[in-house]
Amino acid sequence: MAVERVIGGAFLSASVEQLFETMASQDFNDFVREKKLKTAFDKLQFMLSSVGGVLNDAETKQLTDPSVRRWLDDLKDAIYHVEDLVCLIKTEAELEGTEFARRRRRSSRVRKFISCAANQEENEEDVSKSEMYYSAVEGLQSESGIRSSESNKVRNLFQSYRLAAAKKEYERIKGIKEIFVMLSLIMGKIDHLDLRKGVETKPLQRSYETSLLEEVNIYGRDHDKDALLKLLISHEGDGSRVDVIPIIGMGGVGKTALAQLVYMDRAVDQHFDFKAWITVSHDYDVFTITKRIYQKVAGLKRILTEETFELQQELQLFLGYKRCLLVFDDVWNLNFNRWCAISCPLKSIAYGSKIIVTTRDGNFASMIGSVPNYSLQYMSEEACWQLFSNHALNKVDDPSVYEELAEIGRKIVRKYQGFPLVIKSFAGLLRAEQNPRKWENILKKDISELPQGCDVLSTLWSSYNYLPPHLKRCFAYCSIFPKNYVFTKKKLILLWMAEDLLIPEKNKMLEEVGEEYFDDLTARSFFHKNEMYGFTMHDLVNDLAQFVAGEYCLRSDDNYSDILPRKTRYLSWMEYLPRMENKTDDIKKVEDVSKKRVLRTILRLDGSLQMIHDYFIHPKGLQNFRCLRVLSLYRVGVVSKLLGSIGKLKLLRYLDLSWTEVEKIPDTICGLYNLQTLLLHCCRYLCQLPDSIGNLKHLRYLDLSNTEVTQIPDGVCNLHNLHTLLLRSCRNITHLPTNMARLINLRHLDISATSLRQTPPQLSNLRYLEILGDLVAGTSSGSSLKVLNEVQDVRGTLCIRNLEEVKNVDDVSKANLKDEKCITDLRLEWQGDTYNSQKARKVLNRLQPHTDLERLSIINYGGLSFSDWIGDHIFSSVVYMWLSKCKRCHSLPPIGQLPSLKSLSIDGFDMVERVGNEFYFSGLFAVNKPFKSLEKLSFKFMPRWEEWSVVEDGVFSQLKELHLMDCPSLALNRNCFPDSLPSLTHLYISKCQQQVVALLLSCQLPLLGSLYIGYCPELKSFPQRSLPTNIHAIEICGCENLNSFSDEG
Repeated sequence: MAVERVIGGAFLSASVEQLFETMASQDFNDFVREKKLKTAFDKLQFMLSSVGGVLNDAETKQLTDPSVRRWLDDLKDAIYHVEDLVCLIKTEAELEGTEFARRRRRSSRVRKFISCAANQEENEEDVSKSEMYYSAVEGLQSESGIRSSESNKVRNLFQSYRLAAAKKEYERIKGIKEIFVMLSLIMGKIDHLDLRKGVETKPLQRSYETSLLEEVNIYGRDHDKDALLKLLISHEGDGSRVDVIPIIGMGGVGKTALAQLVYMDRAVDQHFDFKAWITVSHDYDVFTITKRIYQKVAGLKRILTEETFELQQELQLFLGYKRCLLVFDDVWNLNFNRWCAISCPLKSIAYGSKIIVTTRDGNFASMIGSVPNYSLQYMSEEACWQLFSNHALNKVDDPSVYEELAEIGRKIVRKYQGFPLVIKSFAGLLRAEQNPRKWENILKKDISELPQGCDVLSTLWSSYNYLPPHLKRCFAYCSIFPKNYVFTKKKLILLWMAEDLLIPEKNKMLEEVGEEYFDDLTARSFFHKNEMYGFTMHDLVNDLAQFVAGEYCLRSDDNYSDILPRKTRYLSWMEYLPRMENKTDDIKKVEDVSKKRVLRTILRLDGSLQMIHDYFIHPKGLQNFRCLRVLSLYRVGVVSKLLGSIGKLKLLRYLDLSWTEVEKIPDTICGLYNLQTLLLHCCRYLCQLPDSIGNLKHLRYLDLSNTEVTQIPDGVCNLHNLHTLLLRSCRNITHLPTNMARLINLRHLDISATSLRQTPPQLSNLRYLEILGDLVAGTSSGSSLKVLNEVQDVRGTLCIRNLEEVKNVDDVSKANLKDEKCITDLRLEWQGDTYNSQKARKVLNRLQPHTDLERLSIINYGGLSFSDWIGDHIFSSVVYMWLSKCKRCHSLPPIGQLPSLKSLSIDGFDMVERVGNEFYFSGLFAVNKPFKSLEKLSFKFMPRWEEWSVVEDGVFSQLKELHLMDCPSLALNRNCFPDSLPSLTHLYISKCQQQVVALLLSCQLPLLGSLYIGYCPELKSFPQRSLPTNIHAIEICGCENLNSFSDEG
């Protein structure tokens, strides 16, 4: 009875399908049979199936028919009610089969009594309930030997139990009846709205023939055009006969226009023997596409062949060894197998032929492309303004009117920038209108309120409409984020999981399913990676999400009215809930939120640094949210007074108490059966966890990072569904529970910056565990190093501490770091004085990492020299290196041969006296130009260092920062040091001889902008030469004998 999940299917079909799967489970069916509700739920499934059949047709018609949109809105409301009811029953059913079942077995006589009393009430109407009740209690009392003095307690217990059960039963039946009424009304409107079953949702169609664009009207794409022309005319690719160049981006961003721009270029005409443009869109098959290619390249109007393989043979013969350019425009749902079938006859064309594919699907593009996907970025604001003004203002003659309209027009462009097709729609709408008031009205409207002639919504809708139903739900949920909000992949997946938006798949964890959903939406350009971290949505894409979600999602920061809409399920805010003019209005606002018992999400978004100390909801009102799945109290100062109510939220799956002043997690929180995610990040007063945390059987994600927790309770090892455990910067934790191996589903463990004395060897049994952070090389046969060998997925940053504790050097080889290609940042650390230099060298030899390493730190190493792998040119990805407190080393390793090294810091080398050729290369010659990428170099605390020579000119040509600190013996030789440091912008010299200052400042430093000289007592004056003209900061500190600057300075 499941609703088919098709590409481009309706938003609600995934919800209906998931409901059917839940209601088909054994636990659910056993429970509803016991409660005599099976018939009611069968009827409910029938009604959902009836409306499910017309969902695709309704979703297509809602853009043009407001009545259909209202009908869908009512249906969504009804389905939300069904989901809440089913979820509550599912929870009860599962509890009946676990803890409740055990309790019932321990009190079998009590169960018999209740059953007997209930049957008597149904069959003997003439006997009062109280009389039956007390007589049953007295019988039980005499049978079980309960003393007379305790009978009142037993009576009260049973009466309380019966009242609670009756209340549950009443609410359950009432809820079902209300849903029946809602669905009956909805079903009654199907014929009136002319909604049809079996209609397949298709993307909005466009003409097969792409209209010709004027090159003069294409703005801001010069760089893109040049890049694509280079790809077309060059031989870059994977060596195939035909290079496939995918252009990806959302609908309306300008993919087709860019492809046309290069297609019409003269250089393309001269380079290829012939070219053809095929618009694919949605309706296609192999025969149709092949036929259209043949017609275009051969100039044929009719083709008589009707068999696909014969037609492809003819096309292959015609193309024979000609260099051609083909453009497949607007490719929608083309799978890889069909693509292979279409491209088969193209294998006979000449080398250097190219195929351009424009598509919104980055995943498909990656499968077919022989060069990396060309991701078309949003058009710049200035380019959008040029496009808009050229179309909308070219007929405005009055300068004052032009100026006024231009001011409004720029606001419109700023609001909708990035999509040239959208900008052109606005320009066309306003082209004949010179009334500023009407322009203002257009500016203020949402995309759903724009006039029909403006194709903004349909342009965006075409990309949304193509999404499969499960992605439509996930995308709509993102309307909870305000514009320009930066969200992380990890947190959004946790929210999707809590809202039950991830459809389980066989042999996959929910987190993996969530990652696929997220990557799919990113590949389709709904999400874009932020420059710094995380992801964002374009403002128009955010508008689209709001349109899809409607009033079900409310962001209080930008559109919170006096009263929450009745249907609102998801509420978010970042700064604070808007304050009213007086306290009475504040109280009314809090009461209004408290009345919305159907809320599923109350989310305070992270990003704000403001602590909230007022109630946004009354503590007693919070416990009424029986449907709540997500609760974020991030930086809410009154959270301690809400904890008791939180413990009553039976459906809660996601709880964020990060950055709050919570001191203790009550046992009631640990009784939340459905809780999946618990975030306690930066709860600075939290020192311990209750043992009852082991009761959270469904907990998958636990974040304790940056807390004062001193011990992880053994009960945590009972969390068999735990997927992620974050302990970063829990500096009071010295050990982990010994039964960690029982966490069979643990995949991510972050123990960075903890005080662990030893890593439990049992972690080696968790073969799929990804460890991030510090491992302690314990004394027992290198236990932590063995863990590295056994665990399959160690990635990111890894610190191995206490390497001096290694007893058996051969045990170090068990770490097998050479094969750990996912470790990008490695820190090797010895503690205290390391007297056995030979053992230290042997340990370092055996800790050679994979060549994909990016960052390397070695601290307190006690060997006399470094291992040969340090500085080997095969480590071509290393960009950062820190060598610290290697007090016994007499020389530096050949770091100059690392081709990508950008930052190098060296300090605490007490025995080094000379830095020469050995620093730049090993052996007789250099494989690479020494330090060809180095931008930052720092030497500190080198008491015996006397000589620094440079092997050749041009070394340090990219160096931007140079730090020399506490090198009192260093003297530079002009003949052994470069005359110029052409890229240097920052120079820092402290506690060095005057001669060092003089020589460095005598070099050519054309870009030097910042100079610091500190604690150089010999320095009496600056050298007699002028400083660079662009220097903007000079700081001199602690040079007590300095008394003059040079005349030229």
